[in-house]
Amino acid sequence: MKPGAGLLALLLAGLLPGPSAGAQTPATDNPFAAAIDRAGQRVVKLHGAAFGREPGYGSGVLISADGRIVTTLSAMLAGRTLRAVLPDGRVLPAELLMEDEQRHLALLKVAADGLPFFEFDSSAHLTPGDWVISAANPFKVADGPEPVSINVGTFSARAHLAAVHRAQDFPYDGPVLLVDMVVSTPGSAGGALVDADGRLVGLVGRAVTGRRTGTWINHALPVEQVAQFVHGEPYRSAGGDEDATATNRLTALGIRLLDLGGRLRPAYIERVRPASPADIAGLRANDLVVAMNGAAVSSCEDFRRTLRLAAEPDRVTLVIKRGDEMTVVNLPMETSP
Repeated sequence: MKPGAGLLALLLAGLLPGPSAGAQTPATDNPFAAAIDRAGQRVVKLHGAAFGREPGYGSGVLISADGRIVTTLSAMLAGRTLRAVLPDGRVLPAELLMEDEQRHLALLKVAADGLPFFEFDSSAHLTPGDWVISAANPFKVADGPEPVSINVGTFSARAHLAAVHRAQDFPYDGPVLLVDMVVSTPGSAGGALVDADGRLVGLVGRAVTGRRTGTWINHALPVEQVAQFVHGEPYRSAGGDEDATATNRLTALGIRLLDLGGRLRPAYIERVRPASPADIAGLRANDLVVAMNGAAVSSCEDFRRTLRLAAEPDRVTLVIKRGDEMTVVNLPMETSP
């Protein structure tokens, strides 16, 4: 979909006021006016440091009257000059309070009181075809007190997103809301996705492209995930307790797999955590795991299943292929990774 296509569809359907030769149509004829105003008063513009492909700007959502802001995790937040532009035009320094690499979220704080904010609601009521509205600052269009940009479209579906390093700019493995409008633009990440009544249903996600089609995936993180992050609840993968067991054991070993999706997913190691059992044993990125505890491993799924089914292991034996060489490695399992 091209930028503005969601609004164009509404204009053609007669649901939003368009230009006329005479007097302008009153703003109250816009059925989404209240929701748009509500969202615009609760979204901030963020400015920080630019690193590589990170643009150094983005969006955030106010979630408390005393200036707490939730946004997507990015390198921009690491800069010393991080600041937030409030809807009333005030420019305030922003402090990073908390971050979550699994949900890819961050919590910020500015020194302010009495601010309008979103309360955490639910996205469960959304059904395909429902109107949704995004409020964000794409392309840094609003650099000061100007209002953020508004995009209107429809909710398409719930899906599971598996974004990994090398294939994408960030790792995320969890539920998302797919939307039929353009939100995968620089600066939009961290903006608000609201329903037609102005209730927060999600946080606009970072740009992701489909590996098979090369198309942009326009999505938002469900508000339930955002609420769990802010309330300090541990992340649970879509696979439930079984996937969580495999993930926890991988973390204990200090290994991250290069899982690019698709049918052929060899169990290559993407990253080894410094000072972890895997690091101490000499494992490296790009090592290929071909066996574990005597069982053949032909894919990332095999690796996770074998690791998950191991009966409370205190040690894991891997057969690693590095170049043309095969090596047997014994790894102790950390109890408190």
